[in-house]
Amino acid sequence: MKILVTVGSSSFDTLVKAVDEAAQTLPQHHFTFQIGKGDFQPRNGEYFGFSNHFSNTLKDADLIITHAGAGTVFELLEIGKKCIIVPNFGRVDKHQSDLADYVDKHNYAMVCTQIDSIAQLINGASNYQPSAYVKEPFFLAEDLVRLFSQP
Repeated sequence: MKILVTVGSSSFDTLVKAVDEAAQTLPQHHFTFQIGKGDFQPRNGEYFGFSNHFSNTLKDADLIITHAGAGTVFELLEIGKKCIIVPNFGRVDKHQSDLADYVDKHNYAMVCTQIDSIAQLINGASNYQPSAYVKEPFFLAEDLVRLFSQP
């Protein structure tokens, strides 16, 4: 299984380290790490900071382990990727834990709130069946188009 770990544009070394350690016990999987601005350099897979071809990297992965950034999470849900969402509790605000709770409640993805359980979640991912995510249309889109189209 091809597994991509992504932390977005910031850093989340705790996640990268945990998956890198888990990768030692999961040699049947191929790991690629997008480490953002992080300092930790994984030893059990390829890694990069940023890429202009990130969409292709997403499409190629069988499983994505991601921080709970809203942009990343909703992109993954919209393209129907199987993923494990790991909220970064080190952030000042709690939007990542709120989003992870929402995803977990609706069974859109696996959620990891205890980083030391990441290997078990990876092992269970092939049998996990998420609920389909359906993007809700923005309810004010037509009103905004009319408002900004007026002379």
